[in-house]
Amino acid sequence: MPTVIGREWALLALAAFPVLAALRPRRLIPLGLLTLYAAAVAAATIFPIQFAPPSWRPHEHWWETLRLIPLVVPPVGFALNIVMFVPFGILLPMIWPRVNTVRRIFWWSLATSTAIELTQLAMWIAVGNRRYADVNDLLSNTAGAVLGLLLLQTLAPNAAAEPPSARR
Repeated sequence: MPTVIGREWALLALAAFPVLAALRPRRLIPLGLLTLYAAAVAAATIFPIQFAPPSWRPHEHWWETLRLIPLVVPPVGFALNIVMFVPFGILLPMIWPRVNTVRRIFWWSLATSTAIELTQLAMWIAVGNRRYADVNDLLSNTAGAVLGLLLLQTLAPNAAAEPPSARR
């Protein structure tokens, strides 16, 4: 039976909250929500970690965990990944107003999603955790963040506006 590290370890992300809150006190609530959100995303995408040594998986290869064909995915899973990244597109611009454009949130969400997928791949190679690195996750997560930003700009247009002193 493989060794398992449970989802509760994702709560370690909460340890960073007091340090981050000291940096931006007026953005405390969105920062707290983003910290909780990051812990939830880690719990859903990284944990639980199951250790399965290579001797337990002799005929499994890392490249078999890559899903590189776009839009070949169950629609429900695709939709759930979109929903999972909507808060990213809402909260990041509220904390960091310079990310209040579609182009910037696109690149930040793509980078974050890529980091998640590469972590899943690295964990499969290193410890045998059975997670797939999927190009569809990159597409859906990025779409979700852009949707979140558009919702924020529509429903609360001033929430992500840069203060006049921050503009150049």
